[in-house]
Amino acid sequence: MAIKTEMLRYFVGVAEAGNLANAAKALQRSPAAVSMMLKQFEEELGAPLFQTDRKNQLTDLGAYALAEAKRELTHFEETISSIMHFAESGEGQVRTAVIPAAAANLMPRAVQTLHEENPNILVDIDDLINEAVIAGVRSETVDIGLVNDLVIWGSSNVKHSLILTDRIGLLCARDSELGRKETLYWSDVAKTQLISHFLCNKIQEPEVRKAVTNARLRVASALSIRAFVRGGDYVSPMPELGGLSLPSDLVFRIPEGNEYWRNVYLVWNDNRKPTPATIRFCKILRRTIVEMGMAPKATEGYVFPSGD
Repeated sequence: MAIKTEMLRYFVGVAEAGNLANAAKALQRSPAAVSMMLKQFEEELGAPLFQTDRKNQLTDLGAYALAEAKRELTHFEETISSIMHFAESGEGQVRTAVIPAAAANLMPRAVQTLHEENPNILVDIDDLINEAVIAGVRSETVDIGLVNDLVIWGSSNVKHSLILTDRIGLLCARDSELGRKETLYWSDVAKTQLISHFLCNKIQEPEVRKAVTNARLRVASALSIRAFVRGGDYVSPMPELGGLSLPSDLVFRIPEGNEYWRNVYLVWNDNRKPTPATIRFCKILRRTIVEMGMAPKATEGYVFPSGD
């Protein structure tokens, strides 16, 4: 007898419930049926999963099996969901992981267009930092990702394509000294405190470099940056995409003088064939970015599979 998915499901149910009775109730099966399934599972393994018949303490094998079984069941459920959505939409689903600015100000427009073309396509969006996006693409838990200024950590299967370029400006509190200025210059950062983060490295202005050196606050989260700037004591570099749809007490300004740019890359796993829905969505993303005036001025990277 081979190990079945139901064996894993019953085992996880008992391990998490701590006893047969509660697990049987949750699984909507009789305690005898659950006990029999566990017995068959242990016979297949040739070793016990629980230390006693009370089923409230796992063996070392049981602890390992629990983690692996939960992972496998999650994968199984995602696989079934993907197949069902493909059957419903005719094109499959789109699983994405994107940086916060894209999640807030790019994805809503693109998803709206996608659903105008095919309202049955399911779009799954995770709002993550660069490292987590790349990890999701590498592990194939997402179909595509959007990341800031590309960094790929030792994975030849992760491909990329430059998809968006936007200007870097400053996020200020609207009622602050810099927020009230009609014309803003990079040198104005000397009048306030700068929040340091990765975008600062792109700005090669003497006053900004000095402000970065003197900075006593580093923040990675876009939401946290807004919270600190809102108080009026700080300013922060921000990409133009992130400056869209700001609350009324914040303002995004592009200083006069030299322009600095941020790149956003589309990333995907070359081992995974994209669904028709993913191919359609990537085309819509590019069209949307062109309409927003943020299309890159040059090509870079690989060509995403077109399905043509």
